[in-house]
Amino acid sequence: PQLQAAPAPLREFVDDLLTLDVEEPWAELDTVKQAGPAPWRPPNPYTLVKGPLELDGNMLVEAAGHDQGVLVVFGDVTCQNLFVGVGFSFVCTGTLRVKETLVARAADSITYAAGVVEAQLVDSGSGAWLTLFGDASQLHAKHLTHYVMNGRKVIKSQNPPDLRTLVVPEVLDLEEWDSLSPEEQADEDPNVVIKLDEGAVRKQLASGASLFLAP
Repeated sequence: PQLQAAPAPLREFVDDLLTLDVEEPWAELDTVKQAGPAPWRPPNPYTLVKGPLELDGNMLVEAAGHDQGVLVVFGDVTCQNLFVGVGFSFVCTGTLRVKETLVARAADSITYAAGVVEAQLVDSGSGAWLTLFGDASQLHAKHLTHYVMNGRKVIKSQNPPDLRTLVVPEVLDLEEWDSLSPEEQADEDPNVVIKLDEGAVRKQLASGASLFLAP
């Protein structure tokens, strides 16, 4: 029912996903509920969840030994942090509630959401991006690094955050910023140049930790 209520472009995309010729059969779960801080990954590179997915900890859309896959959730998703891995597609037909950071920019990844998206920080628009299929007002993010797509429209960040004040230093990519001379740095916006280090972010979230600095 939630898929039928989703916008037509998203329904068509999911229909195409479900008819993919995959090497392993789809894993089908009625619901997922996991308490505690341990991170969660789909049990199969191609996984369908037919109801809500509720986690206390982090969610990593990836599968060991696989360079591509799909996770489709016909329901609401709640987690601490969400990381969509290289080559993986993630679709949520309900509300996507990420308590801290949604990372949706790994190479060849797809992150689609039909309903409201809630997050403190959305890292999107550098390599890959989050696509909203509802109204643009359904994006409830305190911070946005680059941009998200609303259908074919671009929603650009009007005030990119200073990541150095938000996240732990070990997940920052400072290479480009540090390569600039003081004069060059004076002409650049560090909030645009400084990014999250994708590999370090994945490692941090896979350990069950937060990306955020302690309050």
